[in-house]
Amino acid sequence: MRNGDGRAGDHIAGWPESHFRDHKRRFVEFDPDAFRALLALRNTAQRVENALGTWFVDAGLTPQKFGVLIVLQAEDRPVALAELRRFLGTTQANVTGLVAGLERDGYIERRAGASDRRVSYVTLARAGKRLVQSILPLYFARNKSAMRGLTQVDKKTLVALLAKVALGFEAVD
Repeated sequence: MRNGDGRAGDHIAGWPESHFRDHKRRFVEFDPDAFRALLALRNTAQRVENALGTWFVDAGLTPQKFGVLIVLQAEDRPVALAELRRFLGTTQANVTGLVAGLERDGYIERRAGASDRRVSYVTLARAGKRLVQSILPLYFARNKSAMRGLTQVDKKTLVALLAKVALGFEAVD
């Protein structure tokens, strides 16, 4: 789509070209396409989070809690908290909080490691297995529908591009 200034994608970022002119004049470092890409990425991420939040609200879950459950369902084995953190791409503190809430709700079980009691492992409890199994069909259908505008090649390209963006942000201090 194009806005009144004719820029493709501005409806995603919400900023018309006129908003960029002053930055171009004042800052030599300003890259309008990089900034527009960041705005579009943030806007899209927020839209995805908002949609996911509504998908799980009836189950009393957040997208983050569902992320823990779907990882544990896919792994089908005890998973160390550090490994779960890597799967989810979040901090150890976030994983600890998510696990505590899901454990309190009876969806997961936590156990200390046999060889190292400092390492905690989590698995799905029976109630967690039932919950995930009940959510997955509609979740996958909604996911498929949301991505219907992309070809298989588009989806692979999107993943590759997002991986490049993630690496760029990791490299910036």
